[in-house]
Amino acid sequence: MSTPTYSSKFSSRRFWNWFPLGIAYAALYMGRYSYIPAQAELGELGLLTKAGLGFVTMVGAITYGVSFLFNGPLTDKIGGRKAMLIATLGSGVINVVIGLLLGAGKVGNFTTTLAILYGVNMYFQSFASVAIVKVNSNWFHISERGVFGGIFGILIASGLFLAYTVSPFLMKSFFAGSPQFYFLIPGMFLFVMFISTLIFIRDTPAEAGFPEFSTGTDNEFDSEEKIPVVQLVKRIITHPIVLTISFIELCTGILRDGSIQWFGAFAKEMGAPNFRLALGIGLFLSGAMGSMTAGIISDRLFNSRRPPVAALLYGMMIVVLILASIAMFLIPNTAAIKPWIFFAVIIVMSFGVIGTHGMLSGAATADFGGKQATATATGIIDGFVYLGVAIQSMSLGRLTTMNWNYWFPFLIPFAIIGFFLAYRIRHVKPKMKGGH
Repeated sequence: MSTPTYSSKFSSRRFWNWFPLGIAYAALYMGRYSYIPAQAELGELGLLTKAGLGFVTMVGAITYGVSFLFNGPLTDKIGGRKAMLIATLGSGVINVVIGLLLGAGKVGNFTTTLAILYGVNMYFQSFASVAIVKVNSNWFHISERGVFGGIFGILIASGLFLAYTVSPFLMKSFFAGSPQFYFLIPGMFLFVMFISTLIFIRDTPAEAGFPEFSTGTDNEFDSEEKIPVVQLVKRIITHPIVLTISFIELCTGILRDGSIQWFGAFAKEMGAPNFRLALGIGLFLSGAMGSMTAGIISDRLFNSRRPPVAALLYGMMIVVLILASIAMFLIPNTAAIKPWIFFAVIIVMSFGVIGTHGMLSGAATADFGGKQATATATGIIDGFVYLGVAIQSMSLGRLTTMNWNYWFPFLIPFAIIGFFLAYRIRHVKPKMKGGH
């Protein structure tokens, strides 16, 4: 499949469309995950236990997943630019409110308060995932979307780096270790990105003064005839490929947060040195490499098919999790090397889950959702991701409290399910223009 050629003017304008949008998305990830590294300081103050962290995550994940049922179709109607404006402003306000409450000492029943506000934050956050794919589906040909999915994964990795490394660094270096700045910093950053989105982002090339171009797909959702919202949602949620990808991504959500979220608490309980800097850099580099490798392989080796790449990455994660489970039982908790071994496991898992998520949520949703249903498809699929996040939060918060040996064995069945589902649809790709 040949990739279209573009004028330098179009390429430049497209860069200034997706780059600020990408920075805004990374900022939203910072405002989504900063509470996790904050748990150490909040825990020392008696405000947020490990079980409380799991509860807050569960509330946010459920809110996020349910919100997609409404915000996906809404974004298909209002456009990705408006949805990103809602996301950056809403999440920015909530993060600032949490920070101000901490700064003012309004911390009575803090876990419940944080869970409620974090749920509202995740409602606004749900606009972002659908917005970025909705906008870029209009600017990228199908033969380029694998690489865009790779960029999408890099944005996620960048957001994790901001949350796990940059935010704690700024907080400790300039704000005397005051935990409210875990929330105030991303909140202010999101206000800046709201203004940036307002200035730079346009939904389609036509809105930026360029002629529209064919994205290369010709599926049922690419027709010019408007599909009623209820019918569109019904067709998406019963679409066999979208449903299969949704269940793969449910497993991705379990594996991603089920590995990354708990490493900090594990290292602390093992008496390991502070891993924050290493974890942030490691997650960024591994996630970026995983997503770009997956994108290039998808476009160049598998002719823009996404599921085969997911199957390969899931196969890798099965092997890693089995080896990690064996090591967890064999290496005593007193061994100084144990946290470093599992640090390596988390980095490899990041390569796999972010690569998979970039391909399926970042590229496949645009491939199968077409012009009219990209945001709806993204919303349904990302909703399943966060259903997975909720499942692991409810489970691992309790299991790891009992014994860390349950950590990786819990994840193995979901890696196996994800692999077989991805392998099952390995030959699938959307109908192309001209019947290809």
